[in-house]
Amino acid sequence: MPTQNDAMAMGRNGGANPATFEAPTGTFVADTCAPLREAGASGEIDLWAFGRGTYPGEPIASDVLPQLKNVGTWEITRDQTWGLDWHRNEGIEFTCVSAGAIPFSCEGEDFDLSAGHVTVTRPWQLHRVGRPHVSSSRLTWFILDVDVRRPNQEWVWPTWLPIPADDIARLTDLLSLNERPVWRASRGLLTAVDTLERTLRGEVSQPMARIATSVVEIFIELRDLLEHHEPVLDPYLSSTERTVHLFLERLRERLQECWSVDQMAAECGLGRTRFVHYCKQMTNLTPQEYLNLVRIEHAKQLLTTTDLLVSDIAQLCGFASSQYFSTRFRRLTGRQPAQLRRDRATA
Repeated sequence: MPTQNDAMAMGRNGGANPATFEAPTGTFVADTCAPLREAGASGEIDLWAFGRGTYPGEPIASDVLPQLKNVGTWEITRDQTWGLDWHRNEGIEFTCVSAGAIPFSCEGEDFDLSAGHVTVTRPWQLHRVGRPHVSSSRLTWFILDVDVRRPNQEWVWPTWLPIPADDIARLTDLLSLNERPVWRASRGLLTAVDTLERTLRGEVSQPMARIATSVVEIFIELRDLLEHHEPVLDPYLSSTERTVHLFLERLRERLQECWSVDQMAAECGLGRTRFVHYCKQMTNLTPQEYLNLVRIEHAKQLLTTTDLLVSDIAQLCGFASSQYFSTRFRRLTGRQPAQLRRDRATA
């Protein structure tokens, strides 16, 4: 079984390229947990894990538990100088704090996790572990890819999960129509996590079979937990409308990319006509008009808060040339970029 002493094992996956995936919020490189791998390899923390690709841990064979990206547990006995910065994952990430405390943030909301807290994040939910550093704690987690990258896609669960279709459908609803990230675990859920933790530490035989069993038990207990709390299930959260909303909301993070309407529609899994319909419904602008608007808004911010050249700002905001940038800027604001900068300097 892998331990913190297996420095080579913790870095063995490091030669692989991080997985990338498309989502309505961007093209993302899957989180590699590099600081965690390095802390485990150096012996700074105790780490037991199995992983695929660049995730930490002993490699998982390609034909073993497909869709399980990473599973592990850490034991940290002193505050660290690292954390897992803002990231998204390829799948559903479940974590449970068994001891100590960990700062956690999700979509701009901060949480102080303590023993007995669990988190569940979806692929489109931006989150971080540590604020910015992690503290003394014991944490167990797994990442399971259910083949979704945007809210309006159908979840595809691995065939090795022996959960009846009706039950898995209900679990999907509970997880996809409700995006609350932090819960207080039940006794049954903590017992299932403890079993997984003991398996990862090498205290039992047949680790992969037991990991599979533990993941199933955790999902069963998680469903019971969610049912008990009766969360409000909002169909909007898995709707096409929300997918477009997320894309438009985070388009400003991708202004440098060369966008066509067809490309924007494809990011949301829609045809051109349907995407234009939703965009106009939400913004009262065509996709190209909205793109130009957020580009110009960002350019105005850079012009008034930095000393960057106008040509550099044009490039950063996704305009093909300074001349085209100036034309669009004047059309939307009534003045040239340099004039805005001069006016702000003399104000």
